[in-house]
Amino acid sequence: MINSQSSNFKGRVVFAIGTGRCGTEFISRVINLEPNVSSVHERNPLNETFHRYCKWYGLPVDSEGFLQTKEGEIQQDLENHFFSFEASAHLSLSIQELYDRFNAKFLLLIRSPERVVNSYLQKGWYEKPVIRANPNLAPGYQDYCTSFHHSLGRIMPSGEKFLQWNQMSRIGKIAWYWNALNARVLEQFERIPETHWRIEKLEDLSYSRYLEIAEFFGFQSAIAPEIYEQLSLRRPNAKSRVPTIATWNSTEISEFEAEVEPMAKRFGYEYKVNHLPIPQPQQDSTEQTSLSQLGHRTKKLAVSALKSIGHTLMPNARQEKKD
Repeated sequence: MINSQSSNFKGRVVFAIGTGRCGTEFISRVINLEPNVSSVHERNPLNETFHRYCKWYGLPVDSEGFLQTKEGEIQQDLENHFFSFEASAHLSLSIQELYDRFNAKFLLLIRSPERVVNSYLQKGWYEKPVIRANPNLAPGYQDYCTSFHHSLGRIMPSGEKFLQWNQMSRIGKIAWYWNALNARVLEQFERIPETHWRIEKLEDLSYSRYLEIAEFFGFQSAIAPEIYEQLSLRRPNAKSRVPTIATWNSTEISEFEAEVEPMAKRFGYEYKVNHLPIPQPQQDSTEQTSLSQLGHRTKKLAVSALKSIGHTLMPNARQEKKD
């Protein structure tokens, strides 16, 4: 086992995290075109959501199994690439452990709360009241989740807050999640160096911002602007007919505003519904259609772009990459 101070890991491991529905899959698919980076989205949901579950509810569970599994995955990435990148909302509560083990860097992707809430409404989050007799204990299995890792990953409050939360509308519940998850990420960032984390609004993400992100990660991008723009028009996991705030009732609006207020103010998002534009039901433009629809042409364009800039990668990067 290699520790985080090994040169094999230091400066070579990066994670993108967030609430989900915030661009993590999009960024992983863009970075997948970087020839020197191994990029994956939600590599091991069961391992990651179990650790997330234990961290959220404060369960005294040893983290070594989680970390050794992750280490094996990263080792495999680094056999053929200089950088290992994983985008996974499931890892948003595992920052300290991943930093300590791999000296990893983190990109927190955030998105306007009403967009995240409506996207998760479409995906079926919190469709039924939670089965939980003692709100001071970690909740048990919820049989309405389609997959076990969904049951683990869809966190909820405990104690008196849970009793209030469980009576909320789905909009109020998801609004609580958006605020709570982002707040917990910021708490974890306070315990690691500022050089190792960055916050990026999905709404501000552009080619120039992507180049800044790549520089923060430690590599020079080989992706041309036109390739990035192609990807930005084909977001993965796009949902059709996503609800909008136009469909919310007064109770849902008041719950939403109360729950998201702290983090919305922190990130500079408008959260008063009567100040937000009222769009018509539409496709969720955060996550895009399958990258496979671009075919191999885009990948070839990326490699061609790399050659055109003279392979100006991070020093020693090419020597590390194997055929």
